[in-house]
Amino acid sequence: MKENNEELLKCSICGNRIEINVFGWKYGNNAEPVNSGRCCDYCNYMYVIPARLNLNK
Repeated sequence: MKENNEELLKCSICGNRIEINVFGWKYGNNAEPVNSGRCCDYCNYMYVIPARLNLNK
């Protein structure tokens, strides 16, 4: 598996690289409803999941 920096995506929330996870997935997470891009695991846990939970209130 290549780990070339040019191939890694950037988080659309914080701008950091989206790291490849233990399963080999390098595309991060869906950042909706925060924005319409991809996001890193940290932003997914800290911003996206809480925003999704607040939509159901």
